[in-house]
Amino acid sequence: MTNNLKVLVVDDSPTFQSYVSALLIDAGFEPIVFGTLAETMAYLESEPSLICSVLDYCLPDAPKGEVIDSVLQSGYRAIVLTGNADKNLREELLKKGIVDYILKDSAVSLAFLVPLLNRLVQNTNKTALVVDDSPVITQYLTELLERQYLNVVTASNGLEALEVLENTWEVNLVITDNDMPLMNGLELTQHLRLNKTRDELAIIGLSASNNPDLIPQFLKAGANDYLNKPFNQEELYCRIHAVLDMQDASEQLYFLANRDDLTGLWNRRYFFNFTDQNPAPFKSIAMIDIDHFKMINEQFGHNGGDHALKSIGQMLNTAFSSALPARFGGEEFVVLCTGNSDVFNAELEAFRNELENTTIHYEGQPMRLTTSIGVASGEQSLPQLLKSADDKLYAAKNNGRNNIIY
Repeated sequence: MTNNLKVLVVDDSPTFQSYVSALLIDAGFEPIVFGTLAETMAYLESEPSLICSVLDYCLPDAPKGEVIDSVLQSGYRAIVLTGNADKNLREELLKKGIVDYILKDSAVSLAFLVPLLNRLVQNTNKTALVVDDSPVITQYLTELLERQYLNVVTASNGLEALEVLENTWEVNLVITDNDMPLMNGLELTQHLRLNKTRDELAIIGLSASNNPDLIPQFLKAGANDYLNKPFNQEELYCRIHAVLDMQDASEQLYFLANRDDLTGLWNRRYFFNFTDQNPAPFKSIAMIDIDHFKMINEQFGHNGGDHALKSIGQMLNTAFSSALPARFGGEEFVVLCTGNSDVFNAELEAFRNELENTTIHYEGQPMRLTTSIGVASGEQSLPQLLKSADDKLYAAKNNGRNNIIY
């Protein structure tokens, strides 16, 4: 789904077609544009793969929103763009199952379209847990969330929710009612916040209670947001999008701070933070250095050197079953293992051998690389092991390079 960025655009105005298409293309989407219902239905007969459709309410051959019904009945999601701000029409369309309703009244309103489509794409990798003891509400929320491409799991109370969370790979969002047996939503929120931050897990509380104190209680317990029942569908979507956007922004900032931009490996900062937060009595450290890297830069230029570093980073990322590789700086890498040292040593040798026998191509030119590796193991402190591994790395270089010294 995330590789599919086709968006069906149906509008009879060439000016509007051009404007929306430009917005979509600039954002990386592929607009498929038509101006009538007949053209649209002929296209949909081929069962194209679409992330969504963007539909005008009034067309020459479909003046009363017939294109919306037809697209929805064909199994595609729809966003309606219209100049009609009538409240009853909006509510009618939302009941039919559209993703959202955007007015054409200004460029500001239309600017909401691309973030909404981006959110739909990102939602394909998100999972939401709905916790409510009412099967009717659970089913309703599930339908709404799945309409937004969210994967959905459910639970009927807080205790069941904890069991679901233990058995589900990753849940990004919890929407929980408060009034439930065994464990209510407030208690569930407090329990979840013992292990998960707001950035790691978004929580939205729900309740039909008229108690105004419940809102601050939920927020102080760790909820990201709160809604009263019955809730407005558009408001629910806006709040879900807001908390997931914040979650994605936080994740992006985390990766920018802790990932090496060139190789995609963890950086030096993350390596030291990880070892501080995950102490182990026995560990192995491997220091890895690319042999004759200065000559690589001289022969292929710095862009060629970057290409070599990126290629090695990709190989290191898949070389180890449980160890943590990171870029230490320049052409130097470090790998931490707290598991079986025999397995780790075998994987290091396999990596060294694979690199020696791999031809990396840069701008049509072959590039052959080798590495020297120093390995230190024991119960010493991290600085001591790093110093020992570094000494052995230089010993490996003095021993002719392309070898491992333990």
